[in-house]
Amino acid sequence: MNIVKFQVNHETCIGCGLCVKTCAGGIISLDENRKPQIADVKEFGWDGCWKCQHCLAVCPQGAVSVLGKKPEDSLLPPDLTQARQTLDALITNRRSCRRYLDKNVDQQTINEMLDILRNLPTGGNKQLVEYTLVDDKDQMKYFRDLVYQKMEEQAKQGIYARTFDARSYGQLKNWENTVRPDMLFCSVPHILIPHMAAERGCWVQDVNIACAYFELLCASRGLGSCFMIYPLSVLDNMPELRAMLRIPENHYVGMVVGFGYPEFTYARGVQREDAGTVHRLRFKD
Repeated sequence: MNIVKFQVNHETCIGCGLCVKTCAGGIISLDENRKPQIADVKEFGWDGCWKCQHCLAVCPQGAVSVLGKKPEDSLLPPDLTQARQTLDALITNRRSCRRYLDKNVDQQTINEMLDILRNLPTGGNKQLVEYTLVDDKDQMKYFRDLVYQKMEEQAKQGIYARTFDARSYGQLKNWENTVRPDMLFCSVPHILIPHMAAERGCWVQDVNIACAYFELLCASRGLGSCFMIYPLSVLDNMPELRAMLRIPENHYVGMVVGFGYPEFTYARGVQREDAGTVHRLRFKD
C-alpha cells in the first residue's frame, strides 16, 4: 500500500541513497536499479510513515514527492553566510515587550506565522500541539477586563496567584505606573497559547518549543512578544474564566505568549556574560 503517496522521478533521481539514510521509519530502500522504493505502509506513526517528509527535503535533485507534497513547493535553505548573523541578532536583540500599540496585527502576518509554526520539531514527529489564539485586540481587552476585575476582587479577600502574596502583588500594581501599564497581560493585543494533551508524546517539550519558535517568528517580523506565566496562575483561581480559553483540562500549558506591535523598539542588544553556567564534561583524557 502507498498511502503516503511516495513518488520518485526516475529521470532525475541519481540513486544517492540519502532518502534511505534519512527515513525515520526505515521504510525506504533502493531497488536493483538504485531507485528509491517504499515498503507497504498501512499506518502513520511508529510502525509506518512518520510524515516527516525528510525524503522529500534531503533529495538534492528534487526527485522525491510524498504525502502529496512536491519538492518545488518547499522553501529553500537560507544563505548560511547571512543566516548566522541574522539569527544571532534576533536572539541577542529579543526583549520581553511589556508595552504595545493599541493595534491589531494584520491577519496575513498572523496566518503566515502559524503556517510556519507547523514545521516545528515535535517528539516522534507526532504534531499534536494545539493553539488557542486571540487575534483581535477588542476580544483580548474583553477577556483581560473580566480576569482583571476578578483578580482584584480576590486580592481584597487575600487570594493571590500561586507563589504570590500581598507584598508581591503590590509590587506588580506599582509597576503599572512605570514599566507595564497592565500587570496581568502587559497590555498585549493578542495571545497565543500552545497546549497539548498530557501523557501523549513529548507534551512538555513540544509545547515549550512551540512557544520559543513563535517568539522568534514574532521577532523576525518586528513584533514584540512576551512569555507570561502569571496570568495562568491567576486563572487557576478562576476556573469559570479559564474555561473561556477552551483548553481541555487534561492539556499541558507551559505559558502564554503575548504579541503585538511594540510601543517602542530597542536600539541594540545587551551584553550578558553570566546568564548561565556551562558545565563542560570530559570523560577521558
